[in-house]
Amino acid sequence: MHVTGRFHPNPRGFGFIDLPEPVEVRGDDRAATVDSVFVPPDVARGWLAGDVVVADVELGDDKRAAATSLRLQSRARQFVVGNARNFAGQVVIDLDARVGAGSVATNDRVADQLRLAEGRQVVATVAADEEGRPVATAVVAGPTPAGAPLAIRARAVVVAYGAAAPGDIPGGPSAVGLDPVEANGFALRATGHLANGAPGLAAGMAADEGPVPGVDLPLEDRRDEVTITIDDDKTRDLDDAISALWSGADDESVHVGLHIADAAGTVGIGSPADRYARAMGTSAYFVAGRNAPMLDPALSEGELSLLPQQHRRVVSVWIDVAPDGSVSTPHIETAWIETTARLSYAAVDGYLFEDNRNHLAAGAHGPHGAAIPVLAEVAATIDAAREASRRLGVERDGRDTLESLFEDATLEAAVIDGKIRAQEADPHPDAQRLVERLMVAANEAVADWAADNDLPLLYRSHLGFDPERLHRVIAAAAAAEVALVPSVEGGEIEASDVLRVVNELREAGRAEAAATLATAATGAVGRAAYDPDPSHHKGLGAVRYTHFTSPIRRYADLVVHRQIRAFLAREPLPYDVDELSRLATWLDARAGAAGYAQAIERNALWAILLDRGAVEWPTEAVVTGLSGNGLKIRLPIPGVGGFISAARALGVSQRERPSLKLDEHQLATADGTYRLGMRLKVRLDRIDDLGRPEFVPA
Repeated sequence: MHVTGRFHPNPRGFGFIDLPEPVEVRGDDRAATVDSVFVPPDVARGWLAGDVVVADVELGDDKRAAATSLRLQSRARQFVVGNARNFAGQVVIDLDARVGAGSVATNDRVADQLRLAEGRQVVATVAADEEGRPVATAVVAGPTPAGAPLAIRARAVVVAYGAAAPGDIPGGPSAVGLDPVEANGFALRATGHLANGAPGLAAGMAADEGPVPGVDLPLEDRRDEVTITIDDDKTRDLDDAISALWSGADDESVHVGLHIADAAGTVGIGSPADRYARAMGTSAYFVAGRNAPMLDPALSEGELSLLPQQHRRVVSVWIDVAPDGSVSTPHIETAWIETTARLSYAAVDGYLFEDNRNHLAAGAHGPHGAAIPVLAEVAATIDAAREASRRLGVERDGRDTLESLFEDATLEAAVIDGKIRAQEADPHPDAQRLVERLMVAANEAVADWAADNDLPLLYRSHLGFDPERLHRVIAAAAAAEVALVPSVEGGEIEASDVLRVVNELREAGRAEAAATLATAATGAVGRAAYDPDPSHHKGLGAVRYTHFTSPIRRYADLVVHRQIRAFLAREPLPYDVDELSRLATWLDARAGAAGYAQAIERNALWAILLDRGAVEWPTEAVVTGLSGNGLKIRLPIPGVGGFISAARALGVSQRERPSLKLDEHQLATADGTYRLGMRLKVRLDRIDDLGRPEFVPA
């Protein structure tokens, strides 16, 4: 019989076809209902992840459905990545197992280019042969040494962006007002540029076509007021600035202004710049090569960037932060500002830590690098912002948030002078925390204001625990013989319920049980998403939340600014709820692809750093998951994951093909040797074919 489904490869060379719904497969004298079909290596070879295929299926004696042949129905991936290899007089590309199974053939032109590139990585476009299998038709990036930083970036880009092709997103480009041909062209060409370490296609895209909401809005003139930017000293796209006034009295509020670059007042709806930004969904920030802005750098790093001593239009949110950390109803306006000083995190952190203005004098600059002339006023602004941040921190610390369950990494991978290095992940925590708290407060205030005014918006929704994974959290509590019940009768289990039990276990001296429950909870946390419904953001403990503070980096923020400008001008809104809902689906997928690419690149760079001894062995790891195949672990210092095979965990030969025996909830091995949340010492064993680290217990 025939079935139609989507192919996905396995690193061992075989694959599976995921069916849209279960089907009954019949054999000679047997039948089975299946939702996936096994594809053996000889049949899987050459097919790409995401291919929609029609498979001839047979039912084996074990009632397992297996494909005997595949025919292509549609293919979203247009790039492959892998290593060149000469095989039986032919040149093939051995595929990254996340992209496809086995290898793909090359046409004559590609073969000539790669004949002397044995073992080097290449990115190539593909076309289907007569049987539907892909053939490499043009080299897009490479050949490059497989461990080079740009090769790692290229692999990450092709894997991630190929998994979120525009046509595969529900509704496709047309659902968000994009021409499918143009949007697919943007995605295809941008992926090729990013794979080469280039910044994409934003440069030169015209922004001055199409309507601008609230084009005649009056602008408050705040150019004589002190405003500062605080960011990394290498950042070019400065999209937020801060004003803060405070009398110094403990019982008086701090008056804070958060000024955000007015991208919505510049980028016309439907302009080429807007269409490209919507197609990409977000800027992407890579470790290797250049970043990929969604807007022309002439805008994001020039005309819109809040550079010192430059007149800039902004959308501002003014709030009063009370002594208890509560925030007043915001005042939102469009305005002119002239940034007084650009401050680095290092300068502000030094000032906050040592209360020494010399740090500001050394690290704050006006136009063309000149020292700022109003150092006292800048210091007063930082002092007021620090007090507002402290108050907001006290209020935030009083919330029960899922953030408290996670452990921050202390090291990060970097590429410095072309070399892969490990560096401190958060070298200026006080300054970064100050800015983060103020921006989170601005996002919350705008979300509350919009909801109170019935303004349709793209909200950021986080529903807490994933219902499909919550059972492990409940099982972990049951195994500890403690009750995990909702605080509200008839309600769902919240972060506060889990945190309460974790703290009770710790106070009772039951650290192991507390660690198991906390780890189960972090593994069950769902993903945040965009949603026109102003629902609860449980990850931050916020009632309502939106993305407002980065409209030159995220398209969702640009949409939010357009809605606000139209509302303030009392004009028809650019987007209704249905349009926002479709945009939410689209932007989740496009931003997810960028985030996935960045994560793949980061993890691959860390695999090389681990292999080079960037972490001293043995080092501590946390068990984050168990299966018959082995243990998932996380190294807290760099914040990267890895795997301990069942053979390594049991200390036996891999040839024995052992399997871990687990308890009924997969919280621990049956003999109790390993359990979820436990800490153990590990050493690096090997880096697998996908660049993922595997470990052994030390």
